[in-house]
Amino acid sequence: MNELGLKNKDLVGKMGSKGYVSSLLNKKKPLTLELAKLFHQELNIPAEVLLS
Repeated sequence: MNELGLKNKDLVGKMGSKGYVSSLLNKKKPLTLELAKLFHQELNIPAEVLLS
């Protein structure tokens, strides 16, 4: 996210509320397959990294 110049608030509209995005990024909420696909598409993170 730093490399792309993105902040947590940039993901709010695509992934849910500010609190939910924060919980995801702090590993307090599990990453769903749907969200893993979104991270892969939006942030170009390899799917293998997200699913491991």
